[in-house]
Amino acid sequence: MSRAHWSGASVAAALTCLGTAAFANQGIIAGGGSTLAQFDYIAEQAQYNAGTTLTEATFSTYWTAGSGTGQKAFLDDDLSCDINRVTGANGGNCNGGASVGAPGNTVQYGASEAVLSSAQIAAWATSAWGQSLAGNLIQLPSMGVGIAIPVNDSNITANGQATFSDNDLCGIFSGLITDFSQITDSTTAPAAGQFQLLYRADGSGTTFLLTNHLSAVCNTSNTNAGVTFTATTVFASLFSGLGGIAAIIPNAVGAQGSDGIANYMAGLSNGPVPQAIGYLSPDYTTVDPLSFVTLSNNLPSPLVVAAVYNGITPELPTTAAIATALVNPLTGINLTPPSNAAQGANPALWVPQIQTVSQGYPIVGYTTFAFAQCYSDPTVTSSVKRFLRMHLRALPPYGTDQADNGFVRVPNSPSARWRRAIRQNLIRNINGWNINIGNATACAGLTGR
Repeated sequence: MSRAHWSGASVAAALTCLGTAAFANQGIIAGGGSTLAQFDYIAEQAQYNAGTTLTEATFSTYWTAGSGTGQKAFLDDDLSCDINRVTGANGGNCNGGASVGAPGNTVQYGASEAVLSSAQIAAWATSAWGQSLAGNLIQLPSMGVGIAIPVNDSNITANGQATFSDNDLCGIFSGLITDFSQITDSTTAPAAGQFQLLYRADGSGTTFLLTNHLSAVCNTSNTNAGVTFTATTVFASLFSGLGGIAAIIPNAVGAQGSDGIANYMAGLSNGPVPQAIGYLSPDYTTVDPLSFVTLSNNLPSPLVVAAVYNGITPELPTTAAIATALVNPLTGINLTPPSNAAQGANPALWVPQIQTVSQGYPIVGYTTFAFAQCYSDPTVTSSVKRFLRMHLRALPPYGTDQADNGFVRVPNSPSARWRRAIRQNLIRNINGWNINIGNATACAGLTGR
């Protein structure tokens, strides 16, 4: 599918179809979150809806509320969180109260690049909308993705002309490096001058994947004094004990959502931006020329990105380099799938968190889905599982949508058979762990979402 099919008004039309076609069917699959993956998910859900019957559930509007909001909406069973963040209703806040869990406000899934925290997982166990209602919390990797570093500079006019090392990235994102003249590892010298640092001001899975990498490669020798990188969804929180981000990086500019970063850097929000560095998924840049992403002017993104050194080789965040990285993790958490029932029942163990790699593009991770195990409508149960099978197999048109937008399907390499593990244990019950979506034993007596 070409970009033209999903640009501008076509995306709006698809959103309308997702929101209205679902009501003709028995079940509705509602949710949202990640802005990083929004254009792919909108396309894939529309593809799925087009093939359903009146006895199957369909996806309603995918609400691009951001990862943090998407997770909250799902965990609290409050779709108004997603809707209000997108529409601005109720000041962008959740309605809460009597609306939680009410008909038409139920949330079947959430999407994020950030893994659920231990506190969020623990809350599911005691929440009225969690374990006692809907069974186990299910979290799984959806697609592999890289985090691109877009650069605005008069000397950098094509992808890969700027080449950043981890030392550069640690200095840039901690405020130790604030002028292009301080960057020493680039093969093409950017024009000297202070640059603006663009960061996500909202709770962001994109931020989580970036800071997850920085937490592994940054230290006191390459990072601004007092700044310690940890994997977080809120970039500004890294500076909260230092007087705030503005005190450390005066030229930092926060933006909401991936589109906020892209539109600002493209000069569509506040006039031309002569020199700037940010972070985005590759589909919001020119690395993926077939991406469905369009900016506020309904045109493709013009942003170019830096290559990032992986050892001695600078790599661009192409799908090939991302795919290579995903099967060559060097350090991280949960690098292999759960191997027994006890591990499988722990949703914290189902998403690899890759910090460094031995080959490929170095800043990589996964965009994730969160689902309930038990749904009140059997058409939702069967349709969620069918969509996941098609999404993970990534055959056309699903795989085409993913590749065009710079995403890589979850790997099934001998060293990390994630796709097989998900299919066998979360979609089916091949190993008898009883953790799969819709498991009759686990869902017996539960109302379900």
